[in-house]
Amino acid sequence: MGSVLVGGAASLLNNAREQDPESALLAFLQERRGEAVETNQIIEVVQLPEDKGYLWGAEEIFSLPTSSVGTRVRLIRAEAGGASLIGGQLEETPLEKLRFYPDGSCDPARIEIRRDDARRVLAIDPWTAAPLPAGEPVS
Repeated sequence: MGSVLVGGAASLLNNAREQDPESALLAFLQERRGEAVETNQIIEVVQLPEDKGYLWGAEEIFSLPTSSVGTRVRLIRAEAGGASLIGGQLEETPLEKLRFYPDGSCDPARIEIRRDDARRVLAIDPWTAAPLPAGEPVS
């Protein structure tokens, strides 16, 4: 029964990743974290310019799903700062690269999610690479 539940949960996660850019990016980060732990090596993820996706390993590219029209998801720096107001929208400096370490930790970062005119920012826990609840500081 457990294998059926695990298989079903994996299928649901894959379906969500294919449709929602936010879920896809969070799953991608967890996969890179797992890869760093399994290989006992530092895994570096580079954010490509103009939100074209993410590069890691031997030239492997991960692109976010495009099924959610009007949605933009990207990694930004952990500390707020270096932001500009462009066309009435706050634009923060994107994170160029994010490293995952063999102990399961990662560099501090945040995820910016824009859906049409709404903006939400999630801090990423550097120990688990999972989103922190709103209001939690990134250390």
